[in-house]
Order: sequence, then C-alpha cells, then structure tokens
Amino acid sequence: MNENRKKLLIELLKEVDPKKPYGTELFDALALLTVSVPIEAVCLRWNTASQKVEVYLAQRSPDDTAYPDKWHCPGSFIRPGEEIKDVFARLSKKEFASASLSSIKFVSNVNHPTETRGHCFSVVYLCVLEEKERLRGSWFPVNQLPEKTVKSHRKRIIPAAFGAFVAANTSIST
Repeated sequence: MNENRKKLLIELLKEVDPKKPYGTELFDALALLTVSVPIEAVCLRWNTASQKVEVYLAQRSPDDTAYPDKWHCPGSFIRPGEEIKDVFARLSKKEFASASLSSIKFVSNVNHPTETRGHCFSVVYLCVLEEKERLRGSWFPVNQLPEKTVKSHRKRIIPAAFGAFVAANTSIST
C-alpha cells in the first residue's frame, strides 16, 4: 500500500465510532487484521422426558452475510470499551426475546485462528435460560444438532460448555 493510501485509510478509520456496530463489510475487513473476541452464551438443559442434554440455538437470517440461515449459540463480539455485562445486555434483547438468563458462568476460552471471519478468541459461558412463553430459537439434543449449525459452535463452543455442564451435573449420564 502506498503512503498516501495508508494515510487516507488511517484518517478514515479515525471516523469510525468504536462503540457502535461497524457494519458487516468493515467488520470482516478488520477481522482479517486483528483478533476478534466473541462472547458465547451456551444454554444447556437436561430434558427429563427425553433423558438428553439439550442446547438452545438461534437461527440467523437467510440474508445474514456471515452465516446465512445457520443455527448458532447466542453470542456477540465485545466492542471497545464494553464490559461482559454489556454484551449480555445486548444478547438479552436481541437473541433471547422474552426469556432471561438466571445464571452465567465462565467455562472456557476457545482459540480458533482459522475462523471464516478471521481469528476469533471466544469466551464461552454456560448459561441457564429461564424460559417464557415464546423463544426466538429452539432446543436441540447436543448429539443431534441441525445440519446447518455454525461449524465452530458444533466443533468447539458447544463441546466446551457441555463438558462443564456434565461436570456440574454428575447425576447425568452421557
């Protein structure tokens, strides 16, 4: 990159408000240059009827530019200046609708440097979801996830929380 373009880029980046969403195109471009930190809220429960551990997943919009129509654990990238509680406040409004989280417990960090959107260092929380009448997502047995589940959630995020859930609930047989 020549020096004039670099100076222009620096000046334009100074105009970005780090406390507001960047938009997908800018986020994806920056994600290739930095490490992004998503906060992942993995809600698990024991279904006594089926005798299976289930995970709550939300489905992304078909026009989502990152993972169209894919199922995922609720989560969001932490923004500059935010606390973890701020991310959970956003998640409560956006991902959980009429439900609330009665328990939020840190379980693991998951490093995935080859993520589709760039290098991610996920902070995984095991959460208890207090259900109301309608949820935006659905519950699935952890061993029967939808085919369209985000790969990193299927392979890394859900297993990290599942291990902590089973360890905390020793009466559950897997």
